[in-house]
Amino acid sequence: MRVLFLERIRILLIREALPNQLVVEMAEYVLAIDVGTSGVRSIIFDTNGEVKASAYDEFTSMYPRPSWVEQNADAWWSAATDTTRLALKETTLSGEDIIGISVTNQRETIVPVDEYGTPLRHAIVWQDRRTTVQCDAIRSRIPVEKIYHTTGLTVDPYFSAPKILWIKDNEPEVFKKTHKFLLVHDYLVHKLAGNYVTDYSNASRTLLFDIDASQWSDLMLNELEIPTEKMPKPVSPGTKAGELTTKAAESMGLERGTPIIAGGGDQQCAALGVGVVEEGMIKATTGTGTFILAHSDALRLDDERRVLCSRHVVPESYVVEASMFTTGSALRWVRDNIAIEECNIAEKRNMDPYDIMTAEAEQISPGSEGVIHIPHLAGAGAPYWNPHARGVFAGLALGHTRSHMIRSVLEGVSYEIRANLEVMRSLGLPSDEVRITGGAARSETWMQIQADVLGVPVIRTELEDATALGAAILACYGVGIFKSISAAAREMVRLKDQLKPSEENRTVYDTAYERYRELYDAISEIRLDTI
Repeated sequence: MRVLFLERIRILLIREALPNQLVVEMAEYVLAIDVGTSGVRSIIFDTNGEVKASAYDEFTSMYPRPSWVEQNADAWWSAATDTTRLALKETTLSGEDIIGISVTNQRETIVPVDEYGTPLRHAIVWQDRRTTVQCDAIRSRIPVEKIYHTTGLTVDPYFSAPKILWIKDNEPEVFKKTHKFLLVHDYLVHKLAGNYVTDYSNASRTLLFDIDASQWSDLMLNELEIPTEKMPKPVSPGTKAGELTTKAAESMGLERGTPIIAGGGDQQCAALGVGVVEEGMIKATTGTGTFILAHSDALRLDDERRVLCSRHVVPESYVVEASMFTTGSALRWVRDNIAIEECNIAEKRNMDPYDIMTAEAEQISPGSEGVIHIPHLAGAGAPYWNPHARGVFAGLALGHTRSHMIRSVLEGVSYEIRANLEVMRSLGLPSDEVRITGGAARSETWMQIQADVLGVPVIRTELEDATALGAAILACYGVGIFKSISAAAREMVRLKDQLKPSEENRTVYDTAYERYRELYDAISEIRLDTI
């Protein structure tokens, strides 16, 4: 490893001394570990943003009660080590060829660990909704306007602080024994380097971080009686967080001492991975949920608190963000509970069921002939922030079919995205295009619907794993390959052609969108979750 670094330093010096001369360079590689909601993907990238090898392993979530979601933190680490070894086996590379490692992750999920870094209980996942009592307690202690202006967030079970309070209220012995409360990124960094470090982008999703001052908020921690020493040290994404320990190196098949570079939250990394590095650029990721992020050079808040503001992984910048909880998962619900015939057809043809479903949806005219779906199967995120909201299919008649319902889900998610895009535009953030990532981006049918509903082109990137690419960009910057994170993004991100909106369809969707908003307004106060 030392020989590799000395050679790289020599090459960098030659670049500076002879900028116009041809220099034969050694190939350089970084490892991005992407810990999602359902599994870990480890990808080896070269410094051009090309994937050299990739491996994926799933882990399971646990549901102690209907609205509770937990995971075993050890499963994250086990999957990370296994996938790293599998990725290396796909190549002729050895562990010595990896010059940097960075982690990106599902956000808000929190796990308490003891002084040795051992989990004291299962992690409470971002999807978990058990903390409504704790959210009420936070609102009673601190004015919500003050919380928003300090953290950029609204009070919701989504975030980490209510989860920590739930442990404090219901498992006081665990809270007392907790040495650190760690996010997924932080836990993996500790397993890799032995340090307790978080990054600004992840910390800014806890409801405990002062996003303007870039430090833990004394106001939030003191009022909620959470000791500051129980939180990891926040650092800027792209900075060195430590070096790979001997134990971790042996587990992963890598070289001891490999630099560990602070990564970032999955959504900020996905934004970086599609090149959202300056104002006027917006990305939308649709997987389990949908997350829209707009780059902002300054702290930008919404007086109505419809959208949130967090730290970007790009230095000295922010993201204005809208989080929607059940979008892709709404389509999955339809797949598992309604589209049984489509699943059977897909199995016989050895196809993805979603391809069959979206092909059927394409046969239905825009607007789904009056069927409207509101995708609030796990409460409503931005711009409503209504934890009591529930999913709805409206406008059904005897002549409607499963295909109408499938298309209405694709459209309903697109209407949700439009509602949030309009809020961002009202805050002075332009959006002449939307760069898209996530599993839904594979469906040209769905992405064309989004373009038609939003009224702007949607752009996909050549690499689907934009989140991991964002982590790789941070790793490349952190080990000195590029002079800035923005420069790294410009070199490593490649875009596909645009999907442009149809003017004819847009007219239909303008009317359908207004009906969608009217429907939500009409039922928003009804407590369907208490029946």
